[in-house]
Amino acid sequence: MMKKGIFALLAVFLIAFPFAGTAAHAEADVSDEVKKGVASYLGEEHYDYDKGSLKVVDAENLEVDSSADKEFSKVSMMLVEFTTVRDNIFFEDHTQVLFYDTEANAIIPDSKVLDIEKAKEYKDSHADVTGEHLHMSVILFLSAIMLVGPALLAYLWTKNKYSTLRFKLQNNVYDTNTTF
Repeated sequence: MMKKGIFALLAVFLIAFPFAGTAAHAEADVSDEVKKGVASYLGEEHYDYDKGSLKVVDAENLEVDSSADKEFSKVSMMLVEFTTVRDNIFFEDHTQVLFYDTEANAIIPDSKVLDIEKAKEYKDSHADVTGEHLHMSVILFLSAIMLVGPALLAYLWTKNKYSTLRFKLQNNVYDTNTTF
């Protein structure tokens, strides 16, 4: 009986929580200074940023013409992936396009860069991969514990509870009211 229960529980976990492999992405070649600047920006932007999870997937450099009347002349356009973790339960993967001023070592807001045609093309070319993904495995596991725990307790309780009626019926003393 115990083996069947363990195997059934194992089968439920294997069906409910599949462990899928992830495709490996090659990291783009950017300087450590740029990575540190992006990591500090993400740490300020997301309070739950997981330090060390930053991965620069793609990077291109853009030279801005002096006729564009901008405060920056060199922009590094990057597709970055990073993870945020809230309460050690909610794991979320983010993929985002960032623009980095390599001279001032600061992130440039999209509103200042997207009027440049190449920057707009870069952001549009990566629009299908940007976004957020919440990992539901831990949440589903905790929810399953909340459902399976009481059901298991109820099953064990009804199986092993003490019943005076069962004793009286088995010993044929149901209708006797005699006390000794």
